[in-house]
Amino acid sequence: MKEIIEKKFTELLTTGQKLTNSIPCDKYGDPGHWVEVKHIAEYHQWLTSVANLVKLIAPANSIFMAECNRLMNDERFKMGIPARVVQQMYGVLNSALEEWKAGLLRKIEYIVVAETFDDFLDHATQFHKGNKKIESSVLASVVLEDTVKKIANRNDIDPKGLSLESLINELIKKEVFTPVKAKRVKGFASVRNHSLHAEWEKFDIQDVGELIKGTRELIVQFL
Repeated sequence: MKEIIEKKFTELLTTGQKLTNSIPCDKYGDPGHWVEVKHIAEYHQWLTSVANLVKLIAPANSIFMAECNRLMNDERFKMGIPARVVQQMYGVLNSALEEWKAGLLRKIEYIVVAETFDDFLDHATQFHKGNKKIESSVLASVVLEDTVKKIANRNDIDPKGLSLESLINELIKKEVFTPVKAKRVKGFASVRNHSLHAEWEKFDIQDVGELIKGTRELIVQFL
């Protein structure tokens, strides 16, 4: 995975340099305001790939994600691809590579875990869409428990021997979870407890939907 990510960085930086150098200049040598229409698809593909890579390697609350989201939601996209956005995204990509090399972004193990959990949640979502409460709740419950344990480990909390509720309380003490966030997670944990004890009558398909959605949010925000 590390090699794949670094190869992608190299490819995107090489392409990005070519694209930024190809932005037409005015008669004074300053970059134009817009990418030429005939090259829009190429630039759009590159911007999308950069945004995807940043999402993969950077925590959801990082400055990289904030800057990437800001640029990709620039209102000027309604009229074309702004040259300035392309240049700034190239800067974000360069900076992200430096942070990645310094080990200051998401570690490989958490990237792999997040992708694996996403796969399980995708299956849970399909069962949920098919109104299969038992199958979807069991899958989502397993992912929720593992996710909370991984978040605890990442924040120097040993999950061994601790219940899910105790782990959530420890994450409040560490100020990883706010009391409001913790209350929501405990709600998901309640569905998980009923599911794993085959108490199917104590929750409904809507509760499972919230469990899936909430677990996915935890993965994105904390892993």
